[in-house]
Amino acid sequence: MRKWILLGTFLVLLWWRWQVALSRFFDVDEFSYLHWTANLVKGDKPYTDFFLIFTPGFLWAFAPIVKAYWMSAGVFVASRVAAFFIFLGILGCLGVLFGKTRGWKWALLPMIILAFLPMPYDKFLEVRPDNLATLLALIGVIGEIWAIREGKRSRWFVSGVFYSLSLLVFIKTLPFVVVGVGIAWFMNHKKEFFVGLGVPFMLFFFWLLMSQNLGVAWYSFAKLPFETTLISKTDIMEPHLFFFPNASFYGPPAGGGGLTSGLLANHALWIMGILMGVFRLFTPYLTGEVASSATHRRGGKKMLVEVLLAGTFIVLVYGYVQFFPLKHSQYLIPIAIFVAFYAADALRIFFDRIKWALLVFGLFIIIVNAQVNAPKLSMNNAVQIAQMEKLLAIVPRDARVLDLEGRMLFWPDAYYICCVSFGSFTQFMSRKPPALSEELEKDKVPYIFQGDSNRLPYLSPPDRTFIQTHYDPVPGWGEALLQWEK
Repeated sequence: MRKWILLGTFLVLLWWRWQVALSRFFDVDEFSYLHWTANLVKGDKPYTDFFLIFTPGFLWAFAPIVKAYWMSAGVFVASRVAAFFIFLGILGCLGVLFGKTRGWKWALLPMIILAFLPMPYDKFLEVRPDNLATLLALIGVIGEIWAIREGKRSRWFVSGVFYSLSLLVFIKTLPFVVVGVGIAWFMNHKKEFFVGLGVPFMLFFFWLLMSQNLGVAWYSFAKLPFETTLISKTDIMEPHLFFFPNASFYGPPAGGGGLTSGLLANHALWIMGILMGVFRLFTPYLTGEVASSATHRRGGKKMLVEVLLAGTFIVLVYGYVQFFPLKHSQYLIPIAIFVAFYAADALRIFFDRIKWALLVFGLFIIIVNAQVNAPKLSMNNAVQIAQMEKLLAIVPRDARVLDLEGRMLFWPDAYYICCVSFGSFTQFMSRKPPALSEELEKDKVPYIFQGDSNRLPYLSPPDRTFIQTHYDPVPGWGEALLQWEK
């Protein structure tokens, strides 16, 4: 009975995930990442030819999709499908982690919790490097657990490779790698692990050496990310920002006030997961597996596994609270995975003692999930896709475009920086880009597109004045699409 309740609940939640993934409106970040991928497909060089502040692993991974759907609005939905399967991979890794450390009986439980968690539900389905990098980091964790238990050199090597690949997709997985390196060092498997960690980076270095201006590349992914986030000194985001009542995340309240069943369920699971994670970090020897170990050596290995998991979780939470300057909800992606893991760790003990509680929990999760996510189906991407099809029809394929939003990924870029609100951070850049107004005037750039991003007001006053003087709205588009004066 237990396995059918778990499986049924999981499949219902996956069905909801699939519906939301295909229909939900596209976040502006998704356009940006696909735009940079399209630049790569066009043959442009990251860093040298176009602005990029992270390693290009994500661009390489999604380039085949962009190439297959070139000059088609279908590229956005196809990329969402790929993102959904990346999320399935994350769920699978979470189940394997739980099965290997807590027993396979309840392996579906953390997968159910993660498939339900309202925060950050949508970010797991978006086209962004955070999810792919997290998936690779989780494979690295699984490989390290495998290595700790079996002690084989090849396992340490594989773990290091996947940790390294995750960093080449997105540097935000650094907490995984830091804790993984510490465990490998303690286990005296430095050689095998660090060789695995170094191989992808050596290949990346040779790629930079052969195709890039090393000075520009190093500045772009080592220094520029910190400069672009200096805006956080004035635009302060508190770490608990997204845990206040918010209809977009937790569903609209049925009556007055902001509390909803989605918010209460989400917060209960987050609190439970964090408390259990802290408990496991400081008392790993109290886990059932360690207590029942036949030998001290086996118990020591299992203790290291607990420290690896709980240590990574705590470092992720601490890093989010103390170090990340812009605390956007996508930064909670890796933390939510461990919240699901440790909430399931606590709940399995409860469900083992009270059998009927699992059925109540499953029904509750399904009902609340529908309340939270049903409104998202109406906030769909139909208008965005229809607009893209209109752009393909009215804008010449060879026309240069200043794309502030990123949606016009197939057209040649008119400026080195695109797809971000660069007017907010260029003042902090130690290597200043060319003046936008001069670039627009020099080439008589025919189009400026800001879509729904409303990024024109963030440009410098001289640039705004130039645009107001020389550009007119395209009929039917308002301020979303501007054309050089005739």
